[in-house]
Amino acid sequence: MENFPTWSGIERLQSACLGMVLLDTETISPIEEHLFTPREAARAMRMGPRRRRGFTAARVALKRLARQLDLVKENRPDRAIETLGPDGVRPCLAESGIYCSVSHSVRLVVAVAHRHPIGVDLEMVSEKVIRTRHLSMSSKERDLISLSGLSPERAATRVWTTKEAAAKALGLHLFQAIQEVEVVKVGEEEGLMRYQGKAYPFRHCEGDGYVITLIICDDL
Repeated sequence: MENFPTWSGIERLQSACLGMVLLDTETISPIEEHLFTPREAARAMRMGPRRRRGFTAARVALKRLARQLDLVKENRPDRAIETLGPDGVRPCLAESGIYCSVSHSVRLVVAVAHRHPIGVDLEMVSEKVIRTRHLSMSSKERDLISLSGLSPERAATRVWTTKEAAAKALGLHLFQAIQEVEVVKVGEEEGLMRYQGKAYPFRHCEGDGYVITLIICDDL
């Protein structure tokens, strides 16, 4: 974990996880031939420069997380630590069976792990989420934004990141999460969502203009 002392609520996210890594992508400069497994390299080759940068940052965070959790021997090279699941899309931690999730922006990348299904999303607070809220939020969810006590941008970013994190934890496509996951409470550091009649709490932290949302589905 790099030094992010100004992030409000980050300690609660850390304590909820089995492990968590948050990195500033500007501080990492991996050499791909020493980082990628053969499967990771094959996937990276099919990506454009922008997607490849995000993919690479996610690999760095996941491999550091695998080491943090002692899932690999200390002398095992990064290129031998697999972070692509069997489907070639979802992340894994050295094929350990530990659940994990990863999210990245241009500047930051976060990876988390738990013994139960887990989802994380990282987004910059901006007016873009407000402008597009009619596409991703129900009328009730849009009402929550004005009732949250937070600025519209901060509240809307929390709702959006909840949908993204829920999709990862529940194994849904994002459009499914938008339609089927209902956010029923939004707060500064925590909230509540419903999916198929079940309620799930979620947690937020915020710093440097970003929001991270974490969801753990311990009944799956």
